[in-house]
Order: sequence, then C-alpha cells, then structure tokens
Amino acid sequence: MINIAIVEDSKADAAKLCEYIKSAVVDHAEECGIAVFDNALKFLDGYCGSYEIVFMDIELPGIDGMKAAERLREVDADVILIFVTNMAQYAVGGYAVDAMDFMVKPVSYDNLKLKLARALNRIRSRVEKKIVIPGKNGASVVIVPQIRYVEVTNHKLVIHCADGNDVTATGSLSKIEEKLAGFAFSRCNNCYLVNLDYVTGVDDFTVYLGNETLAMSRSRKKPFLKDIADRLGGSI
Repeated sequence: MINIAIVEDSKADAAKLCEYIKSAVVDHAEECGIAVFDNALKFLDGYCGSYEIVFMDIELPGIDGMKAAERLREVDADVILIFVTNMAQYAVGGYAVDAMDFMVKPVSYDNLKLKLARALNRIRSRVEKKIVIPGKNGASVVIVPQIRYVEVTNHKLVIHCADGNDVTATGSLSKIEEKLAGFAFSRCNNCYLVNLDYVTGVDDFTVYLGNETLAMSRSRKKPFLKDIADRLGGSI
C-alpha cells in the first residue's frame, strides 16, 4: 500500500489528481490510499511521516507550498515531493527542498502517470542494497539507492551520493558498472554512470540531476534515452 497526500486548495484539481492517481497505480500492480488537504497547515499539523508521496500545490492559502515543503523537510527527509503549479518557474526553488519533480496545471493523465512511475521506482529502490567499493586505503560500503552518479575524473572514480558523502574509489567505470548491473544505471557518456531515478530532465546533449548538469555524448544519447523510457515504463 502506497500512501499519498494531495495538498491542493482547488477541489476540482484535487479530484482530478485523485482520479488520475487511482487509474495510474493499477498499471503498476499497486494499491494506494489518498488523503486530500485543502491547505498546508492542515497537512503539517501532527504530520508523522505517514506518506510515501506528496503532491503539493505551490499557490496555497495561509502558507504557500514552498514554505510548507521547507517545514515538511524538517520532519521528513525521505518523502517524495512533487510540486503542482500554474507557472513552471515557481517550481525552480523545489531543488532546495529536494523535490523529485513538478507538474504544470492543467495536469494531464500521461504526465501524472510518468511522474508517478518514477516515484514508485524510487520507493522500490530504497531497500538498502549495498555494494563494496575498493579504495586506495581500504574499501567503502555504499548504499546503491544513495548513488546519484559515478564519475571518472583525473584517473580516479568518484561516487556522488545523495547524502553528500561522496566516495573516491579505485578501478574502472566498467567494473563499477558490473557491480551495479540490474540496478537503474546507464552511461550518458564515457565519464558518467547515472542513476536514472535521479534524472529530472534531458535537453539536447545535457542530462539534468536537479540543479546539476552532466554532458551526454552523441553516441550514448539513443541508448541512454531508451534506458530512461524503459525505466519509466513508457516512451519519451
């Protein structure tokens, strides 16, 4: 059972989100419980981490969605947050509160289905799967879902992690890729092995991971985009 909260002051918009979510989860063989709040204070009052996914309108009465998200992160660092907004530029600040993504109103079913698929994939990957990474002075144990991407730089490997505790390793990118086989990783060029669950966008030859960008090579573009589409269960 996936517990989802919708924080939305428009009854019509909230009802549409509920309808779309209930339809979309069926395709993923999931069941869900949905709670709707018409303002952020009601949602935050007594919050105890009981939701896996939160769809948050940005323009809310009382305190807006961005301020509500800041308060939410003080008590729950793990819940997946997706902003819903009338204006895309309002969601840019979402990276500061670790929002997974955003949707622009009016929300389409296909867009909702895509975002929900990505959220469910992230939830499923949070089981603490670990790998051992050899280093110059020993070895480090790294939780796989924490890895955002692996980079080759100056003849060494850097494992960039979501918690900020990056790991420097020895060996080749191919060896790390072998260890991560079966997980949601793909190369966007010969220097980067990317966790697809952290990709927030692709533009020409640039891959976006929140407010960070990675270069994508021409030869890797087609297979990388296919891997993203396969991960999301659709096409892009």
